[in-house]
Amino acid sequence: MIKYCLNCNVVIPKLSKQWPSQKYCTTKCRKIGNLKIKSSMTRAEQKRANLRQNKEVIYLVRQCKKAKTVQILEGHSIESFTKTMELVRNKPSGEVHLCHIAPVKGKTSKGLFHHLNLFYGGAYQNKKFKNNYLGGGLSISNKKLKVKWKITDDMSTNDILVMIERYLGNIVSEYIKTSPVKKSKKAQIANKIAGLDKTKAFDDLMLISYNHLVKQWEEISKIKIFTPSFTNQESKYITYMDGLTRFISYGGDRVPMLKSLRKVMVIGYMALERVAQSQTYNKYFYVKYEPLINKRYGQAMLNDPENWPEFKDLIYDTTFKVLQGGSLDIQKFRKLIMSHLTFPEKAWATKETL
Repeated sequence: MIKYCLNCNVVIPKLSKQWPSQKYCTTKCRKIGNLKIKSSMTRAEQKRANLRQNKEVIYLVRQCKKAKTVQILEGHSIESFTKTMELVRNKPSGEVHLCHIAPVKGKTSKGLFHHLNLFYGGAYQNKKFKNNYLGGGLSISNKKLKVKWKITDDMSTNDILVMIERYLGNIVSEYIKTSPVKKSKKAQIANKIAGLDKTKAFDDLMLISYNHLVKQWEEISKIKIFTPSFTNQESKYITYMDGLTRFISYGGDRVPMLKSLRKVMVIGYMALERVAQSQTYNKYFYVKYEPLINKRYGQAMLNDPENWPEFKDLIYDTTFKVLQGGSLDIQKFRKLIMSHLTFPEKAWATKETL
């Protein structure tokens, strides 16, 4: 049997009776190893302390409170849980929501908080289509809900976190080890408000949006908080494209339809990009999706540039419903999109000279 030092990975020579329990080759390596363990434990403790002030965790708590059960976390592994929390952490800026396929409050079930049941959708489309359930996604039947996992209105954030950890087993502990668990920017303002107004509870304040917190603080303290004005100059177009790409990567019967829709969206993007008023621009669109461009349609333009709002809404609404689990006659949709477009002769000439 050969043993390797946990610090430097060299072979530990069998020189003493303590060799069976020896983990390090020298005293120096043992000290370094112990310092690494202590440092790792300290980081884990700090991350755990940040849980109640972390954006992703607070969002998770809100979802459980909305569903009134932690069983919306059914079926998670550490991998799926990490991917789900990454969706929360990396939500695009601008008017984009994290939407459900199977809704949280369905008629006979509750949609799961799982990356296979979530997608980014425009705020307008999310409000327009609300809790429509078109198919697919992940859910748990109301008949399977158990009282011991029920969330009540009087439960604190800490109570819910404890229940989540009990339900998920060691998944939360593993998540803390491998993922960033940083304090939300809301924490500092929430602490200030709770300090001045004893009727306000920190946990409740953390469930409020950042802008509402700022407004509350300014009303209480009479101090104006400087918030740099940020206008997202990029459109939601690439968000929808990336959503299709993510679901394509999961495989399944819908992949051919999703791929075809994505190709149609590439043509639509090029046409909208040529209409400045449509503000259709994404910095990395061509970096990601240039291989999908058919040169035959490279010069796509709208027949009526003033009709860009209806054209863009048609693409956004259709893609939202597809991501939400809806079916689509892709040939009919492609024909409809093409009816709005024209392709200059230059594009055809380019094709024939290739």
